[in-house]
Amino acid sequence: MNHLNADGHRHSTDLTAQVFLAYAAEDGPGATRPELVPATATLNALSQLLNEAQITYWECPQPWPKSVDPESAISRAAESCDNYLLVLTPRSLVDTLCLQGLLFALSMNKRIVPVLAETVPADRLPEPLQTLEAIDLRSSVSPLAQTAAGRQLVQTLHHEADNYQTHTQLLVKALRWERQQRDPTLLLQGEDLAAYQRWLTKANRRSQPQPIQLQTLYVAESARCWGDRGDAVTQGTGWLKRWLA
Repeated sequence: MNHLNADGHRHSTDLTAQVFLAYAAEDGPGATRPELVPATATLNALSQLLNEAQITYWECPQPWPKSVDPESAISRAAESCDNYLLVLTPRSLVDTLCLQGLLFALSMNKRIVPVLAETVPADRLPEPLQTLEAIDLRSSVSPLAQTAAGRQLVQTLHHEADNYQTHTQLLVKALRWERQQRDPTLLLQGEDLAAYQRWLTKANRRSQPQPIQLQTLYVAESARCWGDRGDAVTQGTGWLKRWLA
């Protein structure tokens, strides 16, 4: 299944997705006002493209279930995705949940992928988006897989996909550890620890995605804990000093 609702019920586990498809509630399925039809058509085309490319994605339920806190669900979905794909319309630029998700994704060093569904004034773009090139879908027609813009989007999402996926997986583990009072039973060990140590070391030579401080702390604490137990695979924390050098 490629499509997962970001309703908060699935985030008690380490389930992740490649994309969080973020858009204004007004532009969502069921919009009937004539001026919203182009944006809704673009959303439908995006969903079709992601499904055809077998790219997993979170999408907000419309309407939100009464038992769910939208702000919390948005944050959990943003932290457990590799790419924050924001559909730009005049409505999404003033949508509180869209902007909250964007800021949270930026704070977690997620890849931000803006796509243009309607013309928006450049001076109304949030500052973090002003330096990013949006993929223009305004003149593209469904199916997007047969358009240059659609192929560009898929190529963007596939670029460095393994690194972004590892970033997300490590982030989810680190956040779970932090939220459970740094339970030592949730620390990494063995080959998992060694793999994430290698990833962090290589991250120092990449521009993106960069780890956040919590990820580095989580791996360092795992190495310290299991190093003290004489684990031959993870003995010592010299890798951290090299990473910080």
